[in-house]
Amino acid sequence: MVSTPISPACALLVSSARRNLREVLNHPAFSPERRQKAEPLISACTDAAQLLRWKLLALQESEAWEDAQLAREAQELGPAAHPDYLY
Repeated sequence: MVSTPISPACALLVSSARRNLREVLNHPAFSPERRQKAEPLISACTDAAQLLRWKLLALQESEAWEDAQLAREAQELGPAAHPDYLY
C-alpha cells in the first residue's frame, strides 16, 4: 500500500484533534488503563473528523460521569443541617 503524504494544514488539524482528545481523556471518568488502550488508536488515526467524533463521545461520557457523581453526592448529604426558619 502506498501512503499519500498529507498537507501541512491537514497534519496540523490532525495534530490538534489528537491533542484535544487526549486532554478530554485526562478526565477522571477515564482510567489510566483506558487512556493507555486508546493511545495506539489515537496515534494511528489520520482522520481529524474521526478524532473529533471520539472527542465528542468522550465529552458526553465525562459529562454523564460528572452528573452521576453529583447525584451520588447529593444523596449522601442527607437533610440540611440548618432548616429554613420562617421569621
